[in-house]
Amino acid sequence: MKKFWAALSAVLLISACSDKQEETTQAQTEQQLEAGEQMVAKPQFDIQFEDIVYNYESGNLPQGCDKGSDIVCAIDMQVKCTIDHKLAECDPKKLPKFTFMEDDSLQRPSKASFQIVRLKPIDANTVEVYTKSDCNGVWFGLCKGNIVYVLSNKSGSWAVKDLYALQSI
Repeated sequence: MKKFWAALSAVLLISACSDKQEETTQAQTEQQLEAGEQMVAKPQFDIQFEDIVYNYESGNLPQGCDKGSDIVCAIDMQVKCTIDHKLAECDPKKLPKFTFMEDDSLQRPSKASFQIVRLKPIDANTVEVYTKSDCNGVWFGLCKGNIVYVLSNKSGSWAVKDLYALQSI
């Protein structure tokens, strides 16, 4: 009988520890959701984007995109269309409206570059891409410094929905 009680005690102890771990995990998840955080899978890349600086120059803008990622290609299109918004591939449905503004005071850049620093998934169809960018124009202040591209997934392809500048990342 002593063996029975010892075995039962061991099972109850293991069960209590297991329930405690599950409760802790569930409580942490509930706290994250209450704080507005969402559990979202990070988009996958076939390349190590942190090691690459993408460079663009007016008059030498490549057609199409072979960057290895739909997300990088969406940013690629935004940068190319910032330099020359009249390119055939500049689709107003896939870029913010201000990309197509025509005003001499905007000082569109003729050279631009960006390097992806970090990805921040917002939900299953939205991701913020943090970059270190440089350009030789002013263009709303959205091509030099810490630029964040907000991308949305529409019908299976990524498109730049908005972009903004940060003082630091």
